[in-house]
Order: sequence, then structure tokens, then C-alpha cells
Amino acid sequence: MLQRTWSYLLYLYGALIGGGSLHHPDPPQFPRQYLGTWHFIAAAAATPVALEIFAGTDGSVFHMGQGPQPQRLQLRAALRLKSGDCVPRSWIYLLNEGSTDLTTEGRPGMRTQLFSSKCPDTIIVQETDRDYQRILLYSRTPHLADDCIEDFRSQAYCLDMEEFLLLGSPKCSLMHNPTQKFPPHPYPMG
Repeated sequence: MLQRTWSYLLYLYGALIGGGSLHHPDPPQFPRQYLGTWHFIAAAAATPVALEIFAGTDGSVFHMGQGPQPQRLQLRAALRLKSGDCVPRSWIYLLNEGSTDLTTEGRPGMRTQLFSSKCPDTIIVQETDRDYQRILLYSRTPHLADDCIEDFRSQAYCLDMEEFLLLGSPKCSLMHNPTQKFPPHPYPMG
């Protein structure tokens, strides 16, 4: 009983602390503050299965741009596989009116939420689907300070996400040709 009470108090404390460093997007700026290039730094989840899709990835760089229609965002990526190959991919995010949540085209059951963190030029993406929930850390630069990674890891721990994956620096380049066709990939932003 004492252990359960202690766990509950620690959870509440973590939620309060985490709430101070994880911020919802500013609606007037959304989605503009998330456009541009992002480097995939780390991922966390409650189960290893939720992170399996990233196991073969050594590093990734993404570019989020406005789609041809106002309610669509185009995400293009260069994924570096552990084999050394660089693989291009793309996704379409659909903006939901009156919300900062995103829906991935072709995956209506997946909910994607974007958060700013206390570290500058970083973004935390929370993905929730029927089978998993995970958070992903992205940075405008390929190398992020250790304290920012530790802050992300602490927030994950407060969410009972003890499985953690730190990715390497991307060694693939992302061509900025907006007309280039990229094949779709089964997972967004990561």
C-alpha cells in the first residue's frame, strides 16, 4: 500500500514537473513553427514493440513543408539504415480544424500531437495508435545537448515509457526538390 501511494505521489510530481517543460503549440503560429528541417534524435515507449520499427534506422533527417492544400503538410525524409543505405520516404499529415493534432493520411486511427520542449529548437512528437503510444524527440540540429536528451528521457519516464532509443547522426542528405516523388513509409516522423 505504501509503495502504491509513493508511486502515485511520484507520478503526480513528475506530471507537474513535466507539464512545466512540455508545451502545446501556439495556435496562431501552428503549424508554421514546425516547418523546416528536423533531425530524429531519440524515441521512448512503454514497450520494446513500439520502438521496433526504428531498430534498423541509424539516423534520419526530415523536412516538413506546407502541402499543396492549406490543410495538408508534406513530410519528406531521408532515413539512414544500419546497413548504410539511405532511403527516401514521404508522408502527408492532415490538419484538423480547431486543433493542433495531426492525422496521418491513410492511417485514421493514428493520433499525432506536437509539443515544444524547454530546449530551444526541439520538438516532441507523441504518436498514439491502437497498439502503442510513443514519444519522439527531434531537433533542428543533428547534435543535441546531453541535458536536452536527459530531459526528454525524464519526461518519458514520467509517462511510464522506460524503453529508450537514441539514434545516431544522419549521414544522408535530404534533397530539397519539392517535385521529387518519395515512396510512402509505414511510420511517420521517425
